[in-house]
Amino acid sequence: MATLEDNPTLSIMRAQRAEEHVKVDTRLMELLASYHMIRLPDDLFAEKLTWCLEHCQCKFRDLSDTGGRAWYFQNEQDATMFAMRWA
Repeated sequence: MATLEDNPTLSIMRAQRAEEHVKVDTRLMELLASYHMIRLPDDLFAEKLTWCLEHCQCKFRDLSDTGGRAWYFQNEQDATMFAMRWA
């Protein structure tokens, strides 16, 4: 009986999806290159997100990072205030 791994079409489709994710990740990181990053431990996520939604004047984004979370802020003042509050 053939398995899903034996199907070359499925393998090709998986590879295409993986390539699309890499392109999206690359594009996202290009956009975030001009943002201000704060790296913190991955705790109190809901509280940090709520704080950002209530206080940030501009765009922000968080991403899982080795050993914690990377928070990206378009506005330097938002990044500074976040760091002062949570660091």
